Amino acid sequence: MIHKPEDLPERAACSSPNEESGSAHLRVKKQGAILKGIGISLWGFLMRSKFIIIAFLFLLAPSPVHAVPITVTDDLGHSVRFTTPPQRIISLAPSLTEMLFSLGLDDRIVGVTDYCNYPPAAMTKPKVGGMNPNLEKVLSLHPDLIVAVAGIYQNQSLARFEQFHIPSFTVDPSSIEKIFETILVLGKIAGADETAAEKVKQLRGRLESVRQKTLSVPRPRLLYVVDKDPLISVGKGSYIDDLIREAGSVNITGELAKAYPIVSMEYVIHQDPEVIILAMDADQIVSDQEKQYWSRWSSLSAVRNGKIYKVSRDLLNRPGPRIIDGIEELARLLHPAVGPPQADEPVR
Repeated sequence: MIHKPEDLPERAACSSPNEESGSAHLRVKKQGAILKGIGISLWGFLMRSKFIIIAFLFLLAPSPVHAVPITVTDDLGHSVRFTTPPQRIISLAPSLTEMLFSLGLDDRIVGVTDYCNYPPAAMTKPKVGGMNPNLEKVLSLHPDLIVAVAGIYQNQSLARFEQFHIPSFTVDPSSIEKIFETILVLGKIAGADETAAEKVKQLRGRLESVRQKTLSVPRPRLLYVVDKDPLISVGKGSYIDDLIREAGSVNITGELAKAYPIVSMEYVIHQDPEVIILAMDADQIVSDQEKQYWSRWSSLSAVRNGKIYKVSRDLLNRPGPRIIDGIEELARLLHPAVGPPQADEPVR
């Protein structure tokens, strides 16, 4: 049986409080003589015992992360080698910032973008700019890793970081599964494998719960509005297309080749969505102008039945750990039996 160090018994001889000091002294002296008789002094015995305890503590200490160097390949095909876990990380995407925080890496995040607003602690981190990171600011933070999302930042920006020998790791989360994989690989890089695995396990469990609840329900046709002018939706290769399917609906632009296609109202009218989802800021109010725009298309089932909903873009447009929150919210809107809706009331 293995004991914790604090459970190990004392090695020195002890006296009972009721024993006379003379008797105690005689017993210690006698024990010392016995030890000397086998070639070990009492002092040496105690020192050896101390060494055993220290060695035992060392064995119980956590194994160092990255005992051997690791090499990981990002979604652009670039291989990055790490001999030790990075300690100064800059995140160039809100979704990645949320992932890093969810893995308990708060203290290692030294820089984020102007758009990183969750969790609240992210807003206290130094800012490196927006779509085009400020190189001078980035260098001043002395990062040993930059994480980015493909398609958001120009390759030119990442190439500039490489000139200064700053490792970068780029991800392209094109599906819910890829989001899970990104969390796991960040955990591997940071030496937080167990935390990442537990996080993904929890997220998978919640996703499976939604799947079971929507397994046999009717799947309404849905138009997801990323932007209205021009009208941009989501097609193949977008994790939001995956999200819509998981929430129990059919994406009317899901067969289009581009991940974020521009679509015409003629196309929308032909597909006749039963639900329209407007991705907006959580505190944003649907304007009268927005309502009037959609009311013009009275032939659409979603307009006739008042099923135009506003949802938080931060939940649905960020491929991070809160994506399951977004799926759950969308599922509640589409299928009230899943649970009470958390989004705003339908746009009338």
